Amino acid sequence: MKELIKILVWIFLIILVFILQTSHFLSLGKINPNLILLIILGSVVSGKKIPEFLVLVFMIILLSAVFLPYWSKEVLVLGSLGFLALFFKKKLTGNVFFDFLILIGLGTLGFYLTVNFRYLFANPPAIIAELIYNLTFGLITLFMVKSFYRDEKTRIKS
Repeated sequence: MKELIKILVWIFLIILVFILQTSHFLSLGKINPNLILLIILGSVVSGKKIPEFLVLVFMIILLSAVFLPYWSKEVLVLGSLGFLALFFKKKLTGNVFFDFLILIGLGTLGFYLTVNFRYLFANPPAIIAELIYNLTFGLITLFMVKSFYRDEKTRIKS
């Protein structure tokens, strides 16, 4: 039952991320955070099983066909970056917060290096702004998730 609830929560989060990504609801100016990258890297940091990650990436690819059909190359790059992060994570600090920030920084830069190499050098202020936005949004989200789980564990049962 726990696994089913976990899967349903991930499905809800992924659909929410796609809605927010496509609606540009969280855009500041013309900068939109890469929420799909954040959810992929968040699953890498929080998850420990490769099959769960494969299901997540598969769901993202399927949803991208519905919500972002013009973004198929980018979604495949994001999935590939997630796989790299999954194996690279063992070489990091072991601290969830620092590892997540490192992966967001590398993932954002890696995304632009592979998807649009010219844009990385043509508009560095936009890339830096998105990197800062991704780092800030990812850190806030991670703090909220961690505080939710901490409250859950320390709650006194009556």
